[in-house]
Amino acid sequence: MPEPKLRFRIFGILVLSLVFASAGLAQAPELGECEQNVEELASSQLPKAIRAWNQKNYRETERYLEKAVRFDPTYADALYLLGELKLRQRDVRKAQFLWSKLLEVCPSYKPEIAYFLGVMYLEDNKLDKAIPLIEQFLANQERDFGYDKEAKAALEEAKKKQALLQNELVFDPKPVQRVSTTADEYLATISPDQRTLYFTRRSRKIDRKSGPAASARMVEEFCASNLQRDGTFEEGAPLPSPFNTNYNEGGPSITADNTELYFTVCEDLDGYKNCDIYYTEKDMLGYWSTPRSVGDHINRKDTWESQASVTANGDWLYFTSDREGGIGGLDLYRCKRKADGSWSAPELLDARINTRRDEKSPFIHSDSETLYFTSNGHPGLGGFDIFYARATDSSWQAPSNIGYPINGEKDDLGLFVSLDGKTGYFSSNTLRANTGWDLYSFEMPEEARPEEVFLLQGTLDIADGEDMQDASVKIKNLKTKEVTEIKVDAQTGSYARVIEKKEATDYIVKVEKKGAAFSSRYISDSELSAKPTVEANLELAPMEVGREYTLNDIQFESNSSRLNAASKSIIEEFVLFMKENSALRADIQGHTDNVGDQQSNLQLSKDRAKAVYQYAIDLGLNASRLSWHGYGESRPLADNEDEAGRAKNRRTVFVITAR
Repeated sequence: MPEPKLRFRIFGILVLSLVFASAGLAQAPELGECEQNVEELASSQLPKAIRAWNQKNYRETERYLEKAVRFDPTYADALYLLGELKLRQRDVRKAQFLWSKLLEVCPSYKPEIAYFLGVMYLEDNKLDKAIPLIEQFLANQERDFGYDKEAKAALEEAKKKQALLQNELVFDPKPVQRVSTTADEYLATISPDQRTLYFTRRSRKIDRKSGPAASARMVEEFCASNLQRDGTFEEGAPLPSPFNTNYNEGGPSITADNTELYFTVCEDLDGYKNCDIYYTEKDMLGYWSTPRSVGDHINRKDTWESQASVTANGDWLYFTSDREGGIGGLDLYRCKRKADGSWSAPELLDARINTRRDEKSPFIHSDSETLYFTSNGHPGLGGFDIFYARATDSSWQAPSNIGYPINGEKDDLGLFVSLDGKTGYFSSNTLRANTGWDLYSFEMPEEARPEEVFLLQGTLDIADGEDMQDASVKIKNLKTKEVTEIKVDAQTGSYARVIEKKEATDYIVKVEKKGAAFSSRYISDSELSAKPTVEANLELAPMEVGREYTLNDIQFESNSSRLNAASKSIIEEFVLFMKENSALRADIQGHTDNVGDQQSNLQLSKDRAKAVYQYAIDLGLNASRLSWHGYGESRPLADNEDEAGRAKNRRTVFVITAR
């Protein structure tokens, strides 16, 4: 739950400025100048008030000043002194009223009054009053120039607030159905594949283990909800052991392959609520390991580490901490994954992100470049506002406020964003009456969306006589030719990686291992445009003479043998495979379904096999290493009675003839 915010952001600076300007609270401040006729009863109260102030009798000071204002509501000196006294008593509303009246009566009483009153209006979001007053102060050549730095910062903040309010966004948050119940749901995130929501649910439950007379109590449980076929999430249920045992846990973050889950564990240590970051790993049977600390070099006994966010590919771990050496109270840090799988020493994010106040609730999007977080140190509209920043080669761009009314006067916390960047999620207890904390979704503003990415995931189908040792999966950008290696789970053969997609292009995924046959999958830009998650299963099989291997995605138009761009790209990769295995010989074979007459299908299969063969030869492969044949519909793999079976039968394969 968010901690209480200070009502006035610059209030402390403002009060300290007043104190130092008047040499301390004990001495009455110096009066300003104003030519006016004052009622005698009112003016007679002022010496008494000043004498009481100097004697530190502030109750009497207030009584005399209030009498003076009551006798003459336009008495500038009394309005000024009573306003300053009220401000030091932290009665900002009263001070604001008195000093606004003072400037109506005597606009040039003291230049600094315009600045102080402007700050009050700024903190009250009355920007149409704040901006002119601060500009008035900065334009006054008789001002105290010692306030210029703070005044210019306040003016910049006021103008930024004004710009946010004048550019209102479309914001129509909807509760996440089923997950949002009469209980409280918060501290949530979504897996990169968008299939599982993790969150904390707080509800009143009876502990049956405590006997028949056990009373109900509030319980926080770490829960998960799975995506249903209709596109909605189920209600969700508490995660089984090792979760929800002796831990006070929440704030989850999970890697793209769904095998590493990071979360916060809090314990009471001698009255100090210490929170640390833990992680758990999923085994090949789908069970989570006992949670472990990410390391004593990150978690400390005397500091608070929480709100972990791991990049989708598991390269970086972001978190919040109050440790010494930071810039403000709460700061954002990150650690880099080392070659041995452990995490580096925490790295403090620089002053573009962290301020002298608090930054927390980091969420690093699956693009690994867009960081969302909350702050009460950057100029905003409320206490904690949501900001986003994009990574550069060496640092970060200046953070941007996500905008109004997503941000408002209330604290805004806990934003996370879908893989495609189009949907944002957050928790709130103010949008619906009598429902407590619920999880909401909304359409992300265009300018606040992350870089375009897609999630590639799949599994190696391991043939008999083969194992995963030294096998690797690689994805190739066909436009830039950039190749990225994807981590394969050694137990399950599954793999997943988020790939940045900065421009329209196609990709090829393939498996590589010495002695293993060629297996690939073509991913088109149009496929990625339809959905941000792509399944690309591959076969890991040994090279054996006489064995048939499918050339996936070699496709032709109906009754045609013309190669399209996708087919040519697959053949290009196949030729590279053949050149890397110089002793290999192969026969390209074409097959069809049974639609049409048998003779036509036979000829079509020959033409297609020859087209593949010819393109490989044109790419420089020695003709003596390759042959081609067509078999029409004579060698089906499946029943031709339905389209699924016919699709399996329409195939182009290669058969190893020598190695």
